Formats: sequence, C-alpha cells, structure tokens
Amino acid sequence: MRRGLHSKRSAFLLPSGRTSAMLAAGALVGIVPAVVLFPATSYASSGALTFTGYGVGSGNGASQFGEAGYASQGHLTYQEILAHFYGGATLANTYDRLITVWLTQGTGQPATVVDASGLVVNNIAVAPNTPIQVSDAGGTISVSQGLGSSGCSAPTSWSPLTSTTGSLTISPGNLEPLGSMVNETQSQALGWCQSSGAVEYVRGTLGVTENGQGQQVLTNTLGLESYVRGVIGNEMPVVWGTLGSAGPQGQAWGFQALEAQAIEARTYALAVGNSYSFAQICDSDYCQVYGGFNTGQASQARALIDAAQTDTAGQILKQSSGAPAFTQYSASDGGYTAGGDFPAVPDPYDAGCYASICDPWDPWSQTVGLSSLQQAFANVGTVQGLNVLQRTGEGTDGGRVLSIQVVGSSGSSTVSGTEFASMLGLDSDWFSVSGPIAINNDGNSTAPAQPSGSTASSGIIVASADGGTAAEDGATDLGSTYTYGITGLSGSRPLNAPVVGVAATPDGKGYWLVAADGGVFDFGDAHFYGSTYTYGITGLSGSRPLNAPIVGIASTTNGNGYWLVAADGGVFDFGNATYQGSAYSKGFTGLTGAHPLAAPVVGIASTPNGNGYWLLEANGTVLSFGAAHDYGDISQTTTVRSKFVGIVASPTGDGYTLLTADGATYGFGDAPSAGSVQANPLAVAIIRGPNGAGYSIILSNGQVVGFDGGPSSPALGSTTTGHGAPIIGGTAVS
Repeated sequence: MRRGLHSKRSAFLLPSGRTSAMLAAGALVGIVPAVVLFPATSYASSGALTFTGYGVGSGNGASQFGEAGYASQGHLTYQEILAHFYGGATLANTYDRLITVWLTQGTGQPATVVDASGLVVNNIAVAPNTPIQVSDAGGTISVSQGLGSSGCSAPTSWSPLTSTTGSLTISPGNLEPLGSMVNETQSQALGWCQSSGAVEYVRGTLGVTENGQGQQVLTNTLGLESYVRGVIGNEMPVVWGTLGSAGPQGQAWGFQALEAQAIEARTYALAVGNSYSFAQICDSDYCQVYGGFNTGQASQARALIDAAQTDTAGQILKQSSGAPAFTQYSASDGGYTAGGDFPAVPDPYDAGCYASICDPWDPWSQTVGLSSLQQAFANVGTVQGLNVLQRTGEGTDGGRVLSIQVVGSSGSSTVSGTEFASMLGLDSDWFSVSGPIAINNDGNSTAPAQPSGSTASSGIIVASADGGTAAEDGATDLGSTYTYGITGLSGSRPLNAPVVGVAATPDGKGYWLVAADGGVFDFGDAHFYGSTYTYGITGLSGSRPLNAPIVGIASTTNGNGYWLVAADGGVFDFGNATYQGSAYSKGFTGLTGAHPLAAPVVGIASTPNGNGYWLLEANGTVLSFGAAHDYGDISQTTTVRSKFVGIVASPTGDGYTLLTADGATYGFGDAPSAGSVQANPLAVAIIRGPNGAGYSIILSNGQVVGFDGGPSSPALGSTTTGHGAPIIGGTAVS
C-alpha cells in the first residue's frame, strides 16, 4: 500500500510490493546473548519513550507535500517532478483498459444499488430509480427489488427478483463503451447506497462475488482513465492545483502536482497487477483511495481533476525493462526520500504549508509507553536499552534507521528500522528516541555479538509458507509478508497463494519472497522488478492463469533482477535478468502433452556470472541454460529414495549440489557432497553459506545444518516463524 495525504492511519505503513498495508510485526525476532553497546545504567520498568522523527510511511517514491512545493513554488512541470522522485523511470504511453476495484466498505454485507436511468442485472431490466439488494449466501447470490421506494430510500419491502451462483454483474441501463466511459455522467451511473446514508456513484459496472473467506465482496469494473479520475482528488488536495502564478496549460503552476498525481495513480494501478483473486486493486489507502464520481468535490475541483486526467491521458512511468514502475508515494518523506526502487533524493519542499495545509510529519513526535516496548520484545527479558546500529546517512539526525538493537536483562534482539517502527506504531523509520533507559541514537555502533559458532555480520533468513520470516545465526530480519499487513494463509487479508521461495540480494542486505501465484515481495535493499502479474498473468486462477505454480526464485549477479521458475519449467525474467530458455525451449510440453517433463521442476540456481541457470526436477534431472553447463544429474547415476527439493551452485559455477527431502546431498562438477543429514522433519532447501562458504541444509522446522563452513542453527520450535506454518526455504544474508 502507499501512504497518501488522505490516509486515515497513524501507524507506520510500508508499500507492499504489490499491495500495501499497515505494518504488522510478522517475524519472530532473533534472540542473542545480551550485549549492551553503551555505558551500563539503571533502567525503568515504567514510564515512556519520546520518539521524534520525519516523514510518514516508507518514504519511497514521491512526497505529495514535496510535489506541491516543487510545482507551486519551484515551477517544475509534472515531467520534471516525476523525473526528480522516480529517477531512472521514463514517461511512456499506454492504452485504456478495464480495471476491477474492490470496494472494501461493501465487504460482508448486502449491496443496495440504484440507477436514475435504470439498470440491468442477470439480463433483467430494472426500472429507473428502483433499488435492488444483492446478497450472497454460500456462493448463491440473490437479488431483490425494492417496492414502494425511489432511489436509496428504504423500501416498504423487498421482492425476490433473480438469483445466480458464483458471481453477478450489475450494469447501468446505458453502459458506455470503454472509449467513452470516462465521459459518463452521474445521471447515467450506478449508485451504491451505503449503510451510512451516503451514495457512491461509479462509472462502469458493479460486481458481487465471494472472497477466500466466504465473505461477500463488491467490485467496480471500469476503464483505467475513469479510475484515475476517481483517485486524483482522493489522494491529493485539489486546491493545490490552484496555487502559484500562471503556469503551463492555462493553469496555475500548482496544477502540475495534480498531473504528477494522475500519472502516479495510473502507473501504480498497472504496476500492482492483480492484487486479489477478484480484483486488481482496492479503493482504500491500503492501495489507492478511490471515490468514484467524486460527488463530495465542488464543481471547480471536479473540473481540475478531469483536466489533470485528460491532459495526461495514457501516460505512465516505465522501468528500463518496459514494465510499469512501482510508483509508490506518501504524504511526506521528511525531507529526503528513502530510495529503494528509485534513488534517494533530497526534498526541500516537503516541510512546507500549501493552501494552509501544513506537513504534520516534518517533524513528528510520538510517545510510546515502555510497557509497549516490553510487550513487543518480551523475549529479551526486562528491556534496558535501545541502540541504533545503522542509519542511511541521508537527512537530519543521520537519516532513517536501518537496524536497531533492543537490549534486555536476558538477551538482545536486532531488527530493521521498518520492523521496529511497525511494532511500536511509529509514523516512519526515521526517528530518534529519548527516555528513562539507556539509549544510543547515533547509528555508528558496533554490531551486536553473534551466537557462538556463527559467522560475524552474517546469518540466515528462513521463510515459511504463510510468508513469515525468522532470522537465524545472527541475521537481521528485514520483514515478512506480515510486514505488509497480509495475514498469512487465512484471516482478513490473506495471501493469494503460499510463499514457495526466498532469495537474497548479492550483498546480503535484502531478499525477495515469491508466492506460488507469482507474487513477489521485496525487503531491505531488494527492489521490486515485477511479478507474473506484470505480464498480465492472473495468478493460479482467473482469465489468464499460470500453467503451473511458481516454485522458485534466483537473483542476478548484481541484484538488479531475478528469475522465477514454475513447476512446468516455465521461466520468467525481471529487471536485468536475461531469459536463457525454459523447459519448453528444450521441446518439453510442460507437465502434460506430447512430451511432458519426467517430474515437476522444484528449483532454480543461477550461475555466478548471471549468464545462465539450472532447473532441477523432482526426480533429480537437471536442465541447463545459457552459460550454465551440464555436469550431470541423478537420472544418469543412481536411484534415490526421496524426491529432490533443492539445488545450489558452487562458488565457481563449475558444479552444483542437489538435495533430497530426506537430507541426502549429491555433488556434481567441482561441488562435491560435503555432508548429508538424516532429515526428520524433511529437508526443504539447500543454500550456499555467507560469502560462499560451504552450504547449509534447511529443515521444515527451521533447523539449519551446515557443512564445510556453512552456518548451523537450532530448530525454531512449534511456531516456526511465529505463525505455525512450516519453513519452505531460506537464504544467506550479511
């Protein structure tokens, strides 16, 4: 999600990789022996901490306050504003297309709809101003017609009209074609009668179906350009478009900020792909705030909104790969953007007041009780101190917190600044703190001591099927899908599909998680370069589903891209990852057809130079592509008792080691088998150790067994990453 000016939340929020959400503490924090890296002092068991900080949300992409200043005072065009905040992305043209928006306030309740010109539901015409009520019960959708009422007023009774199963579409009596839908008038539009008494008018059609929890959901399908009109004024104060002296296009200079907002909204909607099984994007600040016809806006404001959309129609920002850029934006960046997908840049206009609307987040101050900190880090014993280990070095007070150590009476825990801000409900990860415990804010401390036998400044991140992560062997957990407000495999905002793979950036300071539907989540310095949804694929279901689930991910040499591999041997490349072929390019027909694979593909490993990769089948067959040479496989040697689950390249790329679920390893080329385990529970992954030292086998309970210099770590216990789902893999980090 992105955190815009009209956000209603006060907690720290982070753009989701492909959706955004309120940060939730999702990963089990790693506990290490207590090491106080500041002078010992007495500590308080009660009282409060005062946090002073800058910006709101992640700080990635544009600041809306900054855009208002650059436009109205700095006299930058929208093209120049976008170039400043989204360095490396370029403007390009796209076409109007249908987009489906989840109207979140309609979840779990009947939907009442009316149209002043009449509507059509299940091929039945309904008279003008006659309300209908649509209810879902176990997949059966029933429609009733209101009697004795007009518009949204309560009818004297409801009369059954029609029913269907699965999903239902409600259309206006005179549905405009896509090309002219943006010009549809409110008198033609469907009106959704909300329980609050308000009416939200929308262009296009409304749909009713169920989500994965069996709840009724309401959606709005309309043209992309029509959608942009419903976002601009709900994400940025329209009055900003009137600020400043006369500028381009016959408008005040401030209008350039509205045009930048229009392009950001259009691009973001395309970049997130299909965030839900029933919709591409939602209407709340978990995605982008969308308000249909903007009936709450004055006529002058609506005219400015329409002009900003029309003047920029079809324009989006694209990455060098050609995919839509992930144009995150927030209300305030605190004076310096965070970097990430785009370079970090200063933003001197962020702290301004525009049309009497002043930035409340540059700076901000929050008070947090010590009891809240104690509850969040209960495993360290009584909290005695906070130690900011590292900052970005950009902006006031040294910039955003990259890592922070919480020291207690029985241990210490090191987490990222984003995770810490999430756990305490802070506005951003750019903060300094004061209070009645030992505190070091400078960000130049020595890293905390590592557990005995571990490698300094390195460790392992393991991931579970529900998207949870845990840090082992002294690693810092940079986040999990719970960080994005996703609720695992169930709950109010579940994953569309289980997480199946994890890969680190080459410097070990970030990682990606990939789900079976091709969704990708980025953490630390790992950037988002796209997902299978970017290619128009609709996950594991929908109109254009994957032929087979995604099973693995591999990074390029410099971390500026990655490959995804599916069980049928299909390969998808993103960023600077180059496509070297797939099982289909070798004549295989996937998992079925005339020439199917002998067994599903279970993993991918890239060569150290990034010019090739290997795919591993569950029977031990290895397929080589590009500069990756064939060094043999199990199908050419012997029979094994268990299926294969993982492959790791040797440091030179002149060999690879294969792993079976029972813990046996097989080396080929210059990658001999350095050791195996009697895996109980099952082995799930094999990874190269930090800095290429040896390898480690990861078991489904989180235990890590190292060989030839690879790190080891004990099992995580019954809750694995804190939510009970089994471990699916891991990666070495620095």
